[in-house]
Amino acid sequence: TPFTIQVSAWPSLEEAKREQLSLTKHGFDAYTQRVFVDKKDAYWWRVRIGSFSNSKKAKEVKHEIESLLGHALWIDKVDSD
Repeated sequence: TPFTIQVSAWPSLEEAKREQLSLTKHGFDAYTQRVFVDKKDAYWWRVRIGSFSNSKKAKEVKHEIESLLGHALWIDKVDSD
């Protein structure tokens, strides 16, 4: 199962794309992903980085991004749909 780093989630695509662009400028493989949030009864946009084959590499990149952004992130296992 591949791993991805969840950087943030935004109620608007514009905000998510702004953060994605900033991360891309720093050399990270960032992307946005639309997700329906039941609690909010709305679509939100996740900003994520990479697809890592193992958690060790994902953790290394996660710590690098946390140092850059100054806040905690988390790693998700990517479900295959």
